[in-house]
Amino acid sequence: MTVKILLAESHHEDNSVLAKTVQTLKTELFAEIFLASDVTEMKRLCQEHDFTLLILDETMPTINELHTLSLSPATTILFVSPEEMLSSSGTRQQVEYIDYIPQPLIPSLLLGKIHTLLHIHHLKQELLSCQEELQDQRNKNHQCQQSLVQQSHYLNMLSVRDGLTGLFNRRHLNLALEKEILKARTQNTDLTMFLIDIDYFNETNRISGQLFGDSILNEFSARLTQNTRDEDLCFRFGGSDFIVLLPKTDITKGREYAEKLRLACSDKPFTSGRHSRSVTVSIGIVTLLEHHPKNQDEFINMADQARYQAKSEGRNRVITYDQNHVIKDGRIDTVALLQETLQRILEKTKDSSIASIQILTQNVTGKNQDEHAEKATQYIHLLCERLGLPKTILETFSNALMLYSCFRLLLHRELLSKKEKFSYEDRKVINDLPYKLAELTQHFDYFSNERNMLLCQGEHYDGNGYPEGLVGEEIPLASRIFSLADGLAAMSSDRPHRKRLNPPEILRELARGAGTQWDPSLVLLTLDILREQQFFPLDEELLLQTRLLVAEKTTQSSGHAQ
Repeated sequence: MTVKILLAESHHEDNSVLAKTVQTLKTELFAEIFLASDVTEMKRLCQEHDFTLLILDETMPTINELHTLSLSPATTILFVSPEEMLSSSGTRQQVEYIDYIPQPLIPSLLLGKIHTLLHIHHLKQELLSCQEELQDQRNKNHQCQQSLVQQSHYLNMLSVRDGLTGLFNRRHLNLALEKEILKARTQNTDLTMFLIDIDYFNETNRISGQLFGDSILNEFSARLTQNTRDEDLCFRFGGSDFIVLLPKTDITKGREYAEKLRLACSDKPFTSGRHSRSVTVSIGIVTLLEHHPKNQDEFINMADQARYQAKSEGRNRVITYDQNHVIKDGRIDTVALLQETLQRILEKTKDSSIASIQILTQNVTGKNQDEHAEKATQYIHLLCERLGLPKTILETFSNALMLYSCFRLLLHRELLSKKEKFSYEDRKVINDLPYKLAELTQHFDYFSNERNMLLCQGEHYDGNGYPEGLVGEEIPLASRIFSLADGLAAMSSDRPHRKRLNPPEILRELARGAGTQWDPSLVLLTLDILREQQFFPLDEELLLQTRLLVAEKTTQSSGHAQ
């Protein structure tokens, strides 16, 4: 590091001792020496350079002018002045380190003094550097402490929040419920609990996929928080079940809030991407002062019983816990509750069976639900909605389609992957599929509805189908819907032996198959759905012509039926 020394000249400018010392400093220390002839020049040089040492006399600058110089904290000052003048001044209070040397100057004493001051300067710089490092380390420690506080807060939040919905989780429910019950009893106030279940949520997952199901959970959570108060606590209880705690809320107000929440779900469809679905909820209500639960587990069980009753009475409703609908001494007091309980057990068993068959299919074939199955499910859903069929039948359709897709892959995966068109022998193998499906599903009594649907899905409306050659309305409506949706999905999906059909080709195939392969009235509904949903671009004139042709076939079909 370069040593910079400022020498103030006055009556010392011709001093031979100073001149010799300056030369020695330049030679031995490679010092840069700056000369200032007056105070103005001295101030300018101090602004431009960071000096190690200033050698001054008592007249330039004066003692009182030192504070006007721009000096580094490590800069030292050597006054060439009589000792008595320095000791009588207040200079030591203005500059951190000042030394002096009396006149007349002695070369060895001056040089020794300068070396000492330069060493002091070096030590002061090291001290300043250590102080800066210490301060930096303190700042870093403070930042680390702040970061640890933030991370601790974040981890605490994660430990009590559901990762998907952001609501409180079940773990936090156990702590919060105990606290809220204690607070309500201490303050002699009421506490209301909602137990909410999204209706047909498992069916939605199967029809539209888990991503759309997750979207519904997120959107429902948003509507839940929007339609509850700031003081209310919202929890994801598990799966599609949610719990809300409403402090200081009686049964009357609780029903009002629950009804508001129910309408917030049913009045506006849940939409994500190309999927859109109307969603309803069943809500069970229980309150602390009305129902007197012994503990928090009984509190939740009461709400669960009320939720069961809401679902058994048709779903999409709010039911308050009724002690006449509880299980006492091992007895279930109402047929409706027993039916709902058994139905839930059956649904779980069916769900488990479907999931196991899907896993088996994926393990054996390496394939999961393909584009064809997804589209067929969507078309079935829209046709059932247009026909006003109950939502329960949608679950049957969904199960049937899943069984159909999985068993067909397991039995005929090599045949289905052929890039050539099916031969006559191939067709015979495929035509036997309904019997094979019926034989496989007979091992599961709870798939009886699905089995009947699958057995007739190959029948044609004109009687030329398989396996029994049923005609027209002899074919069950569910099988007619299944067959049309499956055919439309095949047309609009890529197949191993061909690319998907373009929109005009799809319209021609629908017109050709109306009244022969498919029920013409269902084809007519399908054309309306395609026009409304805009799954692919359609020529309006060609669509109108197709619709007129199918409508004529529908009329002819009705005439034959009469």
